[in-house]
Parts: sequence; C-alpha cells; structure tokens
Amino acid sequence: MSKRVIIVGAGIGGATLAIALIKQGFNVKLFEQAAALQELGAGLTLPGSAMKIYDALGLWDKVRDICVRVGGIPHYHYKTGEFLSGVPDHDWTKKPNVTSQSGQTHRALLHGLLIETIMSLDPEALVTGHRLRRVEQGADGVTAIFENGQVARGDLLVGCDGIRSTTYQLMFGESRLKFTGVIALRFLVRADLVREHLSKGRAANFIGPMRGLLRYGVRGGEVINAVALTKTDDWQGEGWSSPSSREELLHLFEDWHPDVVGLIEAAPPDGFYKWALFDRDPLTTWSSGRITLLGDAAHPMLPYLGQGATQAIGDAMMLSRALAAFENVDEALQCYETHRVEQVSKIVLESRSRSELLNQVDPYKYSGMNIKSVTDAGYDAVTMPL
Repeated sequence: MSKRVIIVGAGIGGATLAIALIKQGFNVKLFEQAAALQELGAGLTLPGSAMKIYDALGLWDKVRDICVRVGGIPHYHYKTGEFLSGVPDHDWTKKPNVTSQSGQTHRALLHGLLIETIMSLDPEALVTGHRLRRVEQGADGVTAIFENGQVARGDLLVGCDGIRSTTYQLMFGESRLKFTGVIALRFLVRADLVREHLSKGRAANFIGPMRGLLRYGVRGGEVINAVALTKTDDWQGEGWSSPSSREELLHLFEDWHPDVVGLIEAAPPDGFYKWALFDRDPLTTWSSGRITLLGDAAHPMLPYLGQGATQAIGDAMMLSRALAAFENVDEALQCYETHRVEQVSKIVLESRSRSELLNQVDPYKYSGMNIKSVTDAGYDAVTMPL
C-alpha cells in the first residue's frame, strides 16, 4: 500500500501510533480537534507490555524517567484502615529497572513526551483545530472532511478520537454507550501537605460500600493522585469531564478513614473534577473499508484494571506492524483485528466484572473474591508473530 495515514485524535493512542508509523517511513497526518493540545487527566499506569512498546520505539529511557516503579496496590477498609488484600508499596522514588516492570506517571508528562517526539520526527505531522465532520472512501483511498472546510486524503484513516468518537459514529451510527451508574472523581494534592495521611505507603486503595478511593504518588512522590469511584443515580453532566468540589468529595467520604478525609481537605479547591463512566459491549470488528478504530474509540474500558491507555498503546503497535507488513489495506486491518479484537474484548469484560466486585455493599467481600486475570501477561505486541 501507499503510506499515507490519517490519524484522528492526538491523545496517547493516536500519538503513539503516529510515532510508530513515522519511524517506519509512513506519511502521517495527525489531526486534533482542540486548537491547543491539553492532555487532561492525572495518574496513569504503564505495565510491562506498554513499557516494551516504548522501548521498541526508542523511548523507554525517557518514559522510565517520568515514572515511579509500581510495587503493589494494597486494599484497606474504608473506615478502620484494616488491611484487606494486595501488596504494600513504600518506595516513593524507585524507577523501573527493566522494561518488564510497571511504572506510574502523570498522564500529561507522557502525553507531552509523545508530542515532543512527533514534532522532532516530523514537525508537519501534527495539525490542531480540526474537528472531523465526514469521511468518504473508495477503492483508491479515503478522504476526511473537517468542520473548518479543510480536506485530507490518505490510504487509511484511523479514529483515535476517544469514547465519544466521531469516527465510530460515522462508521456504525449510534454510539450505544450505556451509563454504568458510576461516576469518577479525581484530584491531585502535594505530598508535603499530607504526610501524616500517607503512612500506608505510596499507594493505597480504600474499599467501602458502593464506592472506593485509590491514591498513589507520582512525580517522584511529590504529588498524590487520587481517584474516587462511587455509585449514583443522578448524573447531569455534559461532556466527559466536569468540575467537582471539595464539598462534594467530603459529602461522599465524610465518615471514611482520616487518611482519605485528610487528602480531600488538603487538595486545592479548584482542582476537583468528575466524569461519568460509560460502557459498551465489545465490537466484533473495528474496521470498515479503509477506516479503522483504536483505543477508546474501538473499546471503551472501565478504569478498574487501569488498562485503558495500555490497550490503546498495544493497538498502536500492532496496527503499525500490520501496516508495515502488508501491502493490501484489507489484509493489514484483518491482521490488526485478529491480534487485538478478542484480546482487548476480554479485558473490557474483565474490567466490567471488577466494577461489579467493587460496587457492592460489604468491603470484606473484596478480599475474598478473585477474578482470573486476562490482562496482558504473556502478550507481547512487539514480537508476537503476525
């Protein structure tokens, strides 16, 4: 095939794909709807499968430098602080030594590194301020028409445009997203302001009736990232992220362990955000002609396994390998789907199962239940035969 690829969406998945393709000689145009790049979010976990991909792309040393090694995530009773399960982690600054070790970082640090890499490889590849409106395709290529009237032509278009993907809707119509009845709330707080509330180590997951709060250190332990998940029957938010408040968090967690309440009280008042968790049954195909999907656009994933970014990174590596290996677009996309759809669908369903485990009334049941892991253990998107 000719090597012109249009990528829609410059998040972590789209940016990783762009780097992988540019390094293999593809002509890449990465379109982002925002006028200025601003990767929102907070903490992010990169397991060994993702680290190996960045190593293959020549980025592992830089990724390692922005990570803290993951030692374990213990679970504690929401009120008493009693240890329930898991592995305590008291090392705040150790970095991964080898690519098989997991790391945690701030999402914005990783995204910034990826965009910087793209600009160093091809300053013309990234185009901002372009929102996809329509796609046309034929036997000789695909055309993207944007809301600003601009047009781009290529041999393949990859929708990396998130859970509310325009590309998905152009391909399949109605999004079929379902509200799970759970909202996530997040905030960051400086570690030096909450030392007295960090005795349980770098990471701790507090499990309570119908809700939980996970916190861990990022930026070398200088910042604490906290994410709370809670059941609700009242969600009025528009878009994927809305402002929250210290008062809202304190109302939800007012009778929890002092370590939880102390974190909330010390966080900056303008730094609380929330979003609703939506789910969708796995697709049997991610492609239609010369258009395919990647990351959340293909497989929205609940956050209970921390696998959303990892699976987008895995998609990017496998798609780039398939496009390099096959001249025919159909064959390349068939290879991509063969290696990714079933694998990722299992993880989507396991994430759903973990949500059901967490969102029950008795926190003591959490340590007594075990779901067989079907994540990326033993799966290597870099070396597995195509």
